[in-house]
Amino acid sequence: MEKESKKLSAATSTDQVIPVKVQDGLEKMIAQGAMGFVVGGMAGIILSRGGASGARRVLAGFGTGCGFGAAWTKTSMDIDDFLSTIPKE
Repeated sequence: MEKESKKLSAATSTDQVIPVKVQDGLEKMIAQGAMGFVVGGMAGIILSRGGASGARRVLAGFGTGCGFGAAWTKTSMDIDDFLSTIPKE
């Protein structure tokens, strides 16, 4: 949070805040997507011992998708929260 507040305090207008939030979201997507890939891959190794059916790949892909989706949802909520604080004309 401290890193984000430093980036946002440096921003002087609302036009600069949204790109900062999107950039933070992309960083989260990469990190959480990689974590999902690792967790899904490990689950694939444990749950499908044979490995010939492609279940390992499916579980690794599912974990990656869950990581990306969770990060994008959080980013979208942050952007919506910010936009709701802007007074409407």
